[in-house]
Amino acid sequence: MDRLWAIKQDIDPFKVRFVLTCWDLFALLRCAILRCPYCRWIFKATWGPNNSLLGSGERSCWHCRQVFWDGSNEWPGMSGEERRLLLVPITVAGLLGASLLIPGLMFWTAFVVKQPGRFRYGLFFTLVGIPLGLWFGLRTMQIIRSVHRYNARGNSGAR
Repeated sequence: MDRLWAIKQDIDPFKVRFVLTCWDLFALLRCAILRCPYCRWIFKATWGPNNSLLGSGERSCWHCRQVFWDGSNEWPGMSGEERRLLLVPITVAGLLGASLLIPGLMFWTAFVVKQPGRFRYGLFFTLVGIPLGLWFGLRTMQIIRSVHRYNARGNSGAR
């Protein structure tokens, strides 16, 4: 029996883009909403227009109980780009970039400019490090569960 695919709606509140570099100015505010194809019930909202979901590929709607394809895939069956999007979406990439840029600026001001910095690095790394640690801890648990599901069903269920 053929199943319908989930309906994906991209939301880009600010369609302002730099013309020369084709870079999204407000890419952080873009998101995607995934809906049930039968009743249009929202089952997932994700940051960024591109998303990767972990799962078997089938989803049962909470509202109408119909089964449909949601586009998810288990970790071993994902491409490298899908894995990157799952682990490091745009908000996490921004936090990682900030957590690398701030120590670079700290060392630059201390050794090149030779002026003490008055920035509170401990507070910054507490506010950035804890969410990053929680994010990667949660994703690691989800990936481990996905690999176990994939190995439990074998390759016969792979599309």
